[in-house]
Amino acid sequence: MLKLTYFGHTTFVLESKDITLLLNPGIWNGEPVVPEDIDVRIIVATNRDDDSVGNAAEIAANAKAWFLGNEETVEKVKSQGGKSWLLHTLKAETTYETPGLKISAYSLQKKDSTSGERYENLGLYIEMGGMKIGYLGDSVVQGPFGEFEMDVLIAPIGGGEVFEVKDAVSLCLDAKPRIGIPVRWTSLDQPSNFAKYVSQFGQGVIPVVMEHDQVLEIHWAAGNEFRHALS
Repeated sequence: MLKLTYFGHTTFVLESKDITLLLNPGIWNGEPVVPEDIDVRIIVATNRDDDSVGNAAEIAANAKAWFLGNEETVEKVKSQGGKSWLLHTLKAETTYETPGLKISAYSLQKKDSTSGERYENLGLYIEMGGMKIGYLGDSVVQGPFGEFEMDVLIAPIGGGEVFEVKDAVSLCLDAKPRIGIPVRWTSLDQPSNFAKYVSQFGQGVIPVVMEHDQVLEIHWAAGNEFRHALS
């Protein structure tokens, strides 16, 4: 079984019986999305921005958790007091593996909403708790994720820095995950439209719109029946 807890924006904690993974701890509107004393084993930020990195340095120090990110992101956490021995550079087209967890990173892009500059955002293919999760962080491009086999696809919507709704829907149509989760929306009509179009055209893809603090549990029943429950 795998449990996904949503903290809002692009922030998740993934928990299996073996390990706990925090994705994009983030700071939004000047406030950290998750508390500094959260107990996790691995932290990943997909890009260098505060809305991905957040208070990762403090969380890693308190939990003695490994922090993973690209070179720019690792340097930022180090400049914020992150302990060098806890920091690990996650390069594109490489895999990080520890008991109970395998993360494969791919170089995607985030767009600066003011300048239009594009810079690296890592897309993550996560194998954990017997499940395969695609997590695109703050990406504006899909890269190879339309070709991957996934139980859950987590994609940002809202336009500007990240996907338009139609692009996230298109990715779900290409990838055909069992569940598609939209994140980072800026208005309520965006996740509603995502869910509507994925339901209409997704050929069996189940759209799941999660609210802050909701938990999604997924598992295989009898070895071959995929089940999910949202609470």
